[in-house]
Amino acid sequence: MSAPNTRLSGLGALFFVGTLGAIAFYVQRQEVPETHDVVRTAATGTQAAPEEAPVAALPWQDRLDLAAATPAPLGAEAPTPAKVTKTADPDFPTLATDLARTRLVQELSDGHRILYTLDPVLQDAALQIFRNREVPYAAAVVLDVRDNAVLALAGHSSMDPEVDPLEIVTTAWAPAASTFKLVTAASLLANKHVNTKTRVCFSGGLHGITDDLLLDDPRRDERCDDLGGAVAHSHNVVIAKLALKHLSADSLQATVRSFKFDSDIPFEFPVERSPALIPADAKERAKVAAGFWHVDMSPLHGALLASVFARDGVYQAPHVISQVLGPDGTDRTPALPKTERVLSKDVAEAVGAMMVRTTTEGTARASFVDRQGNSYIADTQVAGKTGSLTGKRAPGLNYNWFVGYAPAERPEIAFAVLLANEPKWQIKAHYAARRLVQIYMQRRDSIADHRVAKLTKKGVELPVEGKKPAPAASPSKPAPPDAVAARKAPAARPDPDALPPVPGPVARPQAASGKAPSGV
Repeated sequence: MSAPNTRLSGLGALFFVGTLGAIAFYVQRQEVPETHDVVRTAATGTQAAPEEAPVAALPWQDRLDLAAATPAPLGAEAPTPAKVTKTADPDFPTLATDLARTRLVQELSDGHRILYTLDPVLQDAALQIFRNREVPYAAAVVLDVRDNAVLALAGHSSMDPEVDPLEIVTTAWAPAASTFKLVTAASLLANKHVNTKTRVCFSGGLHGITDDLLLDDPRRDERCDDLGGAVAHSHNVVIAKLALKHLSADSLQATVRSFKFDSDIPFEFPVERSPALIPADAKERAKVAAGFWHVDMSPLHGALLASVFARDGVYQAPHVISQVLGPDGTDRTPALPKTERVLSKDVAEAVGAMMVRTTTEGTARASFVDRQGNSYIADTQVAGKTGSLTGKRAPGLNYNWFVGYAPAERPEIAFAVLLANEPKWQIKAHYAARRLVQIYMQRRDSIADHRVAKLTKKGVELPVEGKKPAPAASPSKPAPPDAVAARKAPAARPDPDALPPVPGPVARPQAASGKAPSGV
């Protein structure tokens, strides 16, 4: 990835901001009415927040540069030349096998050394998928839900390589689309207006929602579904009708804010706020609740959204720094971000069960289950939500989302994949996400082991054998069919009020004094 200080540059910047930024109004798989064809303004028309006094940067903070981080071998192994293995896989025609036992480290000129949380294999895999499938713009973010450490932060553009990859993952350049249905569902359940079995009869709504579709008409509304099915199958009118009947502007706005829209997200790199404008007009608000218009989201925020459900309603800001050592060898690792409950456990579990249905029977089923009903990822269920909106203005890119977590019964990672596809596309976001989950599941033990590595004078080392903390727990058998029951089984996570969530705390490197590192 290129240096964060460059951000956007040249013609690529103009295109990225001007074209992909013109996204205030969209319609799913169809052009929007002329009355909604307007160009996005800053924060989708919301007022800018008052500027706060700048916080003094730490001695190393203003020089973070992921492009300058290099793979450092774990242990005393000497660096070896890059090893590349050819494969028949269209997503990974070559694999850099030498990355499997490395961690990314940035060496600063003044002697500071920074160990990043990124898994080099997962990061490289995401970039290979995007590059080999020639996706115009793409982003993938993978979080370790134990503490929301970033395992992958991949931005890519085959349309314009001058665009800063970091900008693609931290900027709210795409409409949230139907991923916003997760927020609406959470709001409906949290306000106790409906339950997961509340049924609504409807018609139409596949390509857009007109005012007449929001009115009940028994002669026309021949299809019916409940809230869970509406989320899994992305039935726009069902969600819109429920929001129209049961959600006030204040109720939906409160839930939106709890999920950190229109709020700053603390991170080592600047993150643009994800704007959400909730209309006062009830019918327009219902359309927004279903995922049309007025809400934009960054890929990093998309992964955080999924992590709230994976962590039973607990929010924690992400971090990409594992350890910082000063020039004199002292530990200067910042403290972990604080946790905050933003949703009840019951509501998070209920929405999570809907997300499982998305991959087992809903809009993402084709990427997770073959035609014979067999899962592409053995013994693992994935919870997720799709989203898709197409811009009317040239070049008419389709913004395609998949956010989720895995394994569904005992989450270890949360993720977001966003693709901006041309009319002729090769892959969708839920396919790319499935491939990343497969790679994670193959490497889960190694990733857990490598998370406890620490910087020493010799390099990056794992704890001495016998003293190493236990790796993340792994399910010993396939997930039961009932995802909710599975998450309540004895082997499931402990009460989420006793944080951090399973599979347990990640050991932070200890300072030379033996005390926990301070948040300098």
